[in-house]
Amino acid sequence: MTQREIRLDDLLEAAAQSFGAAQQEVGLPQGLKSAMLISTAELAIKAGMRFAGGKMMIEPVTAAASAKGSIDPAALSTITIRYVAAQSDAPAAQQPQSTKEEIAKEVASRPDIVKLQDIIGKLTVQPNYVPDLKTWTVKVTDASDRTVRLLTLEDRK
Repeated sequence: MTQREIRLDDLLEAAAQSFGAAQQEVGLPQGLKSAMLISTAELAIKAGMRFAGGKMMIEPVTAAASAKGSIDPAALSTITIRYVAAQSDAPAAQQPQSTKEEIAKEVASRPDIVKLQDIIGKLTVQPNYVPDLKTWTVKVTDASDRTVRLLTLEDRK
C-alpha cells in the first residue's frame, strides 16, 4: 500500500461522514429539519484501483498529475459517490395514556354534562386523540347530532 492509497470502504465511510457533517453545519432556521436542505450531492474521484488482501484499494489521481499527461487516462477508474438525503420515517404515533372509553366515561360523568343530559336528553360523547398535542378533543352531541359541548382534555391518568 502506497502512502496515498486508501481502502475503498474507508473512503466511502469518510465521504458519508463528510456529507452528514456538511448537512448539519448548514445554518438552519428554528424548527427546520436539516434532512431536507441537502437533497443530493455528488463526489467524483479519478483513481487507480487494485485488490490487496481481499480489499479494494484506490489511489486518487491529482489534477496536476493528470494535466502533466504522466498517467494514461484509460488506466483510471471513476468512483462516483452520490449522497441522497431522504426524510426519515415518521416516529410511530404516540399511544395515549387513557383509552377512548375512559375519556368518554370521564366526560359523561362531569357535572355540566350530567346537567345537560337532564335538560336535553340522551347525549353522545365522541372522544378523539390528537397525538401531536397529547390531548383529547371530545365532542358531545344531542339526539339531533347538534354539538352541545366541545372539550379539550390533557392526556393523563
